[in-house]
Amino acid sequence: MFRECQPFRPLGGAAVTVGRFDGVHRGHRALLIAARRAAASIDGGRAVAVTFWPPPEWVLRPHEPKRLLTTLDDRIELLAASGVDDVVVMRFDLELSQHSAERFLRGLGERLDMRALVTGPNAAIGRNREGTPEVIRRLAPRLGFRHIPVQYEGRPGEIASRKARRALQDGDAARLRTILGRAHSLAGEVATGDGRGRALGFPTANVQLPAWLARPADGVYVGFAATDGDPAPRPALVSAGSRPTFGAGERLFEVHLLDAERDLYGQRLRTFLWAWLRGQEAFASVDDLVRAMQRDRQAAAALAAPASGAFAPFAAAVR
Repeated sequence: MFRECQPFRPLGGAAVTVGRFDGVHRGHRALLIAARRAAASIDGGRAVAVTFWPPPEWVLRPHEPKRLLTTLDDRIELLAASGVDDVVVMRFDLELSQHSAERFLRGLGERLDMRALVTGPNAAIGRNREGTPEVIRRLAPRLGFRHIPVQYEGRPGEIASRKARRALQDGDAARLRTILGRAHSLAGEVATGDGRGRALGFPTANVQLPAWLARPADGVYVGFAATDGDPAPRPALVSAGSRPTFGAGERLFEVHLLDAERDLYGQRLRTFLWAWLRGQEAFASVDDLVRAMQRDRQAAAALAAPASGAFAPFAAAVR
């Protein structure tokens, strides 16, 4: 399924779609579905998703903030869950960034035996983003592939990775779920914390996230959490922020399981954001904080109960 794309290996006649695929949102899935359909019309055809690592903007604009919705591993898993036959990761560097659209597409044609190329409305392939859908349409006959343009649902620009990142940074879990077509999740290893939550009667898992992963707005959320050893998502209370009641410190991402107290240290925890509860607050006393957390736990239990029956963990909702 996964191929490191230098060098390529011939895959047989391929229907290909190319992109960053950050978040693998509903628009991306429209491309992946179109690639699967195109592959079905090719004798022995395969649907192939081609993505890049590191992300092009990290190479071309290294001083800008680095914020992604998904790690590379998560992106590959979500792409694979869409039903494509192969996920190809191209190593992006300055040399590749100088390839013209024609050179890049010719390389895909030769190495993947590309018979069809599926693009979205904002396709921009090759040096200086010159490979627009119109340019690709003109190049296709000469390079020997069929161009299949796909329009996303909804208003132009409504379904986009940047809109999903904005919804996350605004704490709008419902809007984010609409864009992605599933609950957004963040995964990391549980590290030893200061034990403050346990002392207050709310044991929490301190989840270590990659520094470049886009974070949710500071606040308290209803969520679901699962470990690799126990993949069934369990209702959870999620806190993002710097715990201002105890003096603002580093930003933390903490998860409190509603249904059981479990030792999660050293485990990888995946947390799904389901709904926003409230913003981060500095309480006048620890007692006030505990009372607020008790209310949060009751509200989270009420909101999680109806969601759990229809909840689709991570890649399950992609197809």
